[in-house]
Amino acid sequence: MPEIRRDPISGQLVIIAAERSRRPEALAGAVGPGRCGSLPSYVENCPFCAGNERMTPRELLALGRGTAAADAAGWRVRVVPNKYPAVVPQQERERDFRAASQPACGAHEVIIESPEHNRHPGSLPPRQMELVLEAYWRRERALAQKRCLRYVQIFRNYRREAGASIEHPHSQLIALPFVPPAVRLEMESAHRAYLEEGSCPFCRMLEETNACGERVVLNGGAYTALIPYAARSPFETWILPRRHEASFFETAAAGRAELALFLGKLFRMLARALGDYPYNYYLHTAPLRSAPLPHYHWHLELIPRAGVEGGFEMSSGIYINTMRPEEAAAYLREKGRAEDESWREDLFHPGPAQSPACGQPG
Repeated sequence: MPEIRRDPISGQLVIIAAERSRRPEALAGAVGPGRCGSLPSYVENCPFCAGNERMTPRELLALGRGTAAADAAGWRVRVVPNKYPAVVPQQERERDFRAASQPACGAHEVIIESPEHNRHPGSLPPRQMELVLEAYWRRERALAQKRCLRYVQIFRNYRREAGASIEHPHSQLIALPFVPPAVRLEMESAHRAYLEEGSCPFCRMLEETNACGERVVLNGGAYTALIPYAARSPFETWILPRRHEASFFETAAAGRAELALFLGKLFRMLARALGDYPYNYYLHTAPLRSAPLPHYHWHLELIPRAGVEGGFEMSSGIYINTMRPEEAAAYLREKGRAEDESWREDLFHPGPAQSPACGQPG
């Protein structure tokens, strides 16, 4: 029988209607094959491939190049302004956000994750993924110096079905002069829960989910990947630090190195279970220059595109999830298991390929 679940942090309602769905294997197979295995490592007209630096705006950051000249090959991760930005830099001045219209000011940047065209987070060596995270961290630190900016939204779209217009591995950031409404509402809800319970609701969620175990996808040292109690779609996965940190940018270099290993392992698990799936991920973190927040906890939300948002979701704001989160987590753990957990390049070149006591939010 379908059930209505309420997200314990945001309060968002989700209808879990597993009876409307095929089995997990069918949902995973419905994603369809990707092109990763058939792509070359260099594409002549790709602006993000090494050797084509002249096709992009002047770089803001390059990691791994050493002392070589800027805007030249030899880099391992490169950050450039987006050539077609959603927001643009503007002189610092007061803005009235009550106005119906105003200039879209901020910063829009592209993080080129590899010099090679046919890479993917699951096929990146650990050190390469660590450099991607370092680029996120460095650009946030630089943008935090601009007092007119309040928030940096980092996100990644993989495959055209998820909104990517360029195949080359890359993520993006958009810096805004305000906190996005979704993040602001999440923070306000977390603050109310903190005042009521006296502890961070994200920390409680981690503790309860790990104690139960049914919705845990992967545990590794300092990080946990889990499917939320009120997941909006099949296989929605959150990655959280087990230690309380309100901002991703509080994470030290050692923590980012461990996160790089953890993310690589998680992406390989998902590839084995779902194939070369389209997905989005995005980082929710505390605003720029924020004081320590005892009620908020940074996290990465990863949404594989295994479902389609329809008219009901758009009209009501209520999602219908056709797979129980407990079943989805069990499927990912089982199908994502492998004897060799070291990083491998071939995992993204795929071929054909409930306990009543644990039913409470966590």
